[in-house]
Amino acid sequence: TMMRKLRAAVLVAPLLLSLDVINAFITAQQPINKKLFVQSNGALRAEKNFNVELNEFFKSPVPENIKDYVALRSDASKEATDFLKTVVSPPGDPGVPRPLSTVVFASIPTGLVWYGYYKFCVEEELLAMELEAGKMPRGFGGYGTLGPFCYGLLLGPVAELFHLPGGVNWSALGIIFIYYTQFLLYDRVNALYEEEGLEQPLTVWWCLPIFFPFNLVVGLRQVHFLSQYFYRKRGDGEIAPSDPIAEFFPFITADKFTWQEFFVKPRLWCSLLKDSEDIPEGDLPYFVREFLKIGTTK
Repeated sequence: TMMRKLRAAVLVAPLLLSLDVINAFITAQQPINKKLFVQSNGALRAEKNFNVELNEFFKSPVPENIKDYVALRSDASKEATDFLKTVVSPPGDPGVPRPLSTVVFASIPTGLVWYGYYKFCVEEELLAMELEAGKMPRGFGGYGTLGPFCYGLLLGPVAELFHLPGGVNWSALGIIFIYYTQFLLYDRVNALYEEEGLEQPLTVWWCLPIFFPFNLVVGLRQVHFLSQYFYRKRGDGEIAPSDPIAEFFPFITADKFTWQEFFVKPRLWCSLLKDSEDIPEGDLPYFVREFLKIGTTK
């Protein structure tokens, strides 16, 4: 009997999660009344909003000392003045600028563990910005993003342990969820730039893994452009410092471009080719020319 209950719980949980995500997607575009927001323990939260409630649900079991350390701080952005301070900084309001080089040099040695912390911080910061602006939250916050992702990954080993149909494939739910939050993140960064009257810097659909290597390109651009945005939001006229990685790979800082342009503009590839001319279409093999026509209008 106990085994049957466990199997039923494991099978039903992903369905409930999927329904909640669909519900969040449907309500994400709806306007929200500022009266729905209340002040609680110094933090803004929205009444009866799935995204906020999901974040609070996964936040509740976290030890208090951890929650205190990673709580939003109004002075976090000002204090993150060098690499180490930025790496250990909690989420900020306004958001903490995290240059691309900092994110890369902190993520790779830790096996992308620190990138998980980066993801947590920016999701907390953007959720707070949306609540303060009286907007319907589009993200799920740091806890609401990493919580379902981690538990989703655990579904696979649990299903395999209890010999449930699908086995480790259940972990795909966690991966699908985190890709969905990345899609939302890129679109939200575009919206921030649009609100400033600037061009949207990110091509959102590149986030899908089938578009490798452009999923990496748009990921690097997201880190860079969000960092630039938070530098501007500091409001002290500070100019963002130079970033060695972003400077060496111009495709990170360049104006929005198409994937076809990336292949024929060597100056986008690296700074060593900054003076290179575009590759003439006639110099390309026939199959390459035909490939680059995909998605273009005649």
